[in-house]
Amino acid sequence: MLHWMKRSLLVTSALLSIGLVTSGHDYREAHAEEPRLPKATYDDRVNIYKVNENEYGLFHSVIPTSTATDKYIHRDVSSADVFNSYVKQFAYDMSMLKFGDVISDKIKEPFEEVIVPQLSEVLEETTNHLTAEQWKTVKLSTKPADGLGEKIFHLYNEESGEDIFRFHVRRDQPPKKGYWFNFHYHTYLDKYEGHHSLGSIYWGKNSPPKWMS
Repeated sequence: MLHWMKRSLLVTSALLSIGLVTSGHDYREAHAEEPRLPKATYDDRVNIYKVNENEYGLFHSVIPTSTATDKYIHRDVSSADVFNSYVKQFAYDMSMLKFGDVISDKIKEPFEEVIVPQLSEVLEETTNHLTAEQWKTVKLSTKPADGLGEKIFHLYNEESGEDIFRFHVRRDQPPKKGYWFNFHYHTYLDKYEGHHSLGSIYWGKNSPPKWMS
């Protein structure tokens, strides 16, 4: 009796094993012809990733070949475009750091709407003149001037130490017109001789607090 039960168990195990193998084989055959879904693609945007503390890389972006098709072609966005996109955000961050909480709360909106777009344009005009070799040594200062200092950030050549672009803000007090913040820049293109205004933002009649306070 025991011998018969052992044989039954062996036969049952064998049948189950065959069934499992067959089922797996059938599953692979049934799904072998299924088309693979295409990988997701980026739309027409600049995609940046951080390499280390000072360097940024660029993902490929895609653009449609025409509005009538859904085909895409790959392209690389120039280093100048990538850098200027980053600097625009960097300039905003450095400005908020320099302003401090009290000034930021009051002038943040006009700064975003008026000053930042103009800054982006002049940065592009300036960096368009840089050579491929010059791009390798471009750096950004990370310490705005506090107190009554004007500096927000400087774009400079790391090897020579020479500035390429200076973004500043000055406190103005025209007679009987209260206090204003004048945003301006200086550029190596005219040897820093020009004082190029980006616009002024009104603070009020009372003296504003010192920068970074």
